Amino acid sequence: MSTMTKSLPVYGTLPASMFLSRNGGRLPVAKGMERMDLRSLGLVPGIGGGDRGYNAQGDIVTQTLDAVPLNDLWRDYQDMLKEFNAKRDVLLNFLTWRTTKAKEDDINRDGALVDFEESTEYGEPVGVRPRIPTTQSLGYTFKWYDVAARFTWQFLANAEAQQVDTIADQVAEADNRNLFKQVMTAFFNPVRRVNREGLNVYPFYAGAAGDLPPAVGSTTFADNHNHYVTTNSATLTPAHLESLQNLVREHGYKRSNGYTLIVLINDNDPVENRIRQFRSIANNNGVADATHGNFDFVPAQGTSPLLLPTDVRLDDNGVTRPPATMAGMEVVGAYSEMIFVKNEFIPANYMALFVTGGELNIANPIAIREHPQQGLRGLRLVKGKTPDYPLIDSFWNHGFGTGIRRRGAGAVMQIVASATYTAPALYNAF
Repeated sequence: MSTMTKSLPVYGTLPASMFLSRNGGRLPVAKGMERMDLRSLGLVPGIGGGDRGYNAQGDIVTQTLDAVPLNDLWRDYQDMLKEFNAKRDVLLNFLTWRTTKAKEDDINRDGALVDFEESTEYGEPVGVRPRIPTTQSLGYTFKWYDVAARFTWQFLANAEAQQVDTIADQVAEADNRNLFKQVMTAFFNPVRRVNREGLNVYPFYAGAAGDLPPAVGSTTFADNHNHYVTTNSATLTPAHLESLQNLVREHGYKRSNGYTLIVLINDNDPVENRIRQFRSIANNNGVADATHGNFDFVPAQGTSPLLLPTDVRLDDNGVTRPPATMAGMEVVGAYSEMIFVKNEFIPANYMALFVTGGELNIANPIAIREHPQQGLRGLRLVKGKTPDYPLIDSFWNHGFGTGIRRRGAGAVMQIVASATYTAPALYNAF
């Protein structure tokens, strides 16, 4: 099999017969566990000879029309895929954690189970009885995704290993992109889903009737509490940022409790230039306006230390600046407790706030559901039926699902002159 699977972080191989019944047909699949063709999602171009055919001997080429060796192109292409995957991976790690469960029970830790009462001279105190805290069951979806990588034996006999490896890398990149898309859709889309076990798969709080968030301390919420909001204006102001931050802080997700608040913005969005101008009202003689709120924007290290349009140099005033990067993510700066990070996969005119406890930390807001069996997790290469040529009729598959685990730990703000939130086209359908 050459080095075909070297670039894959997690993989396995299983015989194709495992997915076939005795009469040669496909085994019945439980609802919600169906395999989905990645090509139907527009994620993978046709691999090999034709749109859905085999990599045949006639597909073997060694150079382009202008005499560039294809092995050089394969290497460049593989490096490019690894770079894109790395950018998505680091963001996923701060957003998610892994589970094999169909659901988690979110415990309402704020309801008092036992209360003391004032003692009386002759009275007996109230006895303590076991009380079960209230919970909400949070479900996670699960689906199979697959794509075929078919070869003839003559192709495998004559093709360079680099060419075979490149096909594997294309599949790995498509799998990475699909996982990222499903997680981002769970983030941006306020639709409530149902998993195959019949449990609700919730978004962040989305203003649904009867969906009452639990109280946090003395803070209570209405059942229309919504974390998918808009600026209701084409112009972003400091007040918008502060209201976005408050959506997660009021649920207890704040820096003093050990959380980091990250706001994702588009890599080329004019939002960055806008928030760089935000200053506290103290710098405007106590007058609030479109660029003055309760905090100063603090640019990240490695960027200009000047607070434009005023000529104030941060490094000369003892201000601690945010780091230039967080685990490879490019930091713009900070406003109040929020750290702004640029990412090319975030849609323009959206700000996505989430809290994180660190990479793959259980405190992260989104769960990725994996198969309970270790051997059925991750991207796997399923062998074909011919033992001597296992790559013939082989295919790749990956089973996983998503769901919001901490419903108050994220929020999305759309910058639009409308009171109605609309999920971005890129992440509006599962």
